Amino acid sequence: MLLAIALFSMLPVSLAAKAVPKDVNSLLGLYYGNSSVFLLREEKGILQIVYRTDPEDSDFRFANIFPLKKVHFDSYSMNEEGPLLSAETAVHFERDSDGNGIVCKIGGKRFARDFFPGEGSKVMRIEGNTDYQSLKDAAYRTAMPAKLQQGQPGRLVRIRSAVPNVKFDLRYADSNNIFGVSLFEATEAFAEVETVSALEKAAEKLAARGYGLLVWEGYRPWYVSKLAFDLLPKDKKAMLPVPEKGEDRNTGRTVDVSLYDLKTGEAVNMISDFDEVSVRQYPGFTGGTERQRNLRDMLAAVMKDCGFTQGKEEWWHFTLGDTGGWQHLNIPYGQI
Repeated sequence: MLLAIALFSMLPVSLAAKAVPKDVNSLLGLYYGNSSVFLLREEKGILQIVYRTDPEDSDFRFANIFPLKKVHFDSYSMNEEGPLLSAETAVHFERDSDGNGIVCKIGGKRFARDFFPGEGSKVMRIEGNTDYQSLKDAAYRTAMPAKLQQGQPGRLVRIRSAVPNVKFDLRYADSNNIFGVSLFEATEAFAEVETVSALEKAAEKLAARGYGLLVWEGYRPWYVSKLAFDLLPKDKKAMLPVPEKGEDRNTGRTVDVSLYDLKTGEAVNMISDFDEVSVRQYPGFTGGTERQRNLRDMLAAVMKDCGFTQGKEEWWHFTLGDTGGWQHLNIPYGQI
């Protein structure tokens, strides 16, 4: 039995959880109405309603789960079991012209779909300061605070130097990000040498499972952090550390990573997009599909095994050790 468990754990995650049919996948998401909020997710091929009773439970980790039994297309039944009685309730979905679920009807109550960024026609964009070029020029010219220059200086190297099969999708090097503009010019990512060595170990472990590392961001110069902060409107400044304090990305000891399939070379459909700013970004988010949750958790387990700590609010954010004693850097990518 132990041998069977060990062999199963070595199989690619895709074999442990099958892909969800498109018509079912297009129903999954967040629904709200009648002072209630719930998720529709997939687990072992079964649709489940994940009903949150505590508004503070941001990732739905402690929500109640109600499996749905399929009656026919878009029609299901839900059993609510109790100590004294049980009741069966009809559940029906309505779709838009693109086939996306937009309404979930439970009994006589209607719950509307609240699309996450990237779902339907919803795109996450932050409408900030429109004087982009001036802010970019000013950030580049601004001197980094002297206190951030204290500590152990990291030695930056190309991630590709140790991880030859790494792929890059540098969202902030183009306009496919929450700002809708590029924050820097680069074609590959960099990190501190110990961090790159740990990434090499992680890449080897992932390759044994059929996956490669997809890097969204590595080292971020301080002036890029300042530009990002300056682009945020006043009511969203709390999303990033103030430039005077710097951020962990400036040390080179932090990476934002996802997965791609080694066989196809295609990026894996993870539980959320990068910098999505939704509940799906939390490491403990219980929605999505079983396969998406497994892939996210497998990536986290491998990275942790190689010395990284996962961010508390972003499943893709990993830091090697404590960055507190490390110097913040402000070296432009072209000068590394």
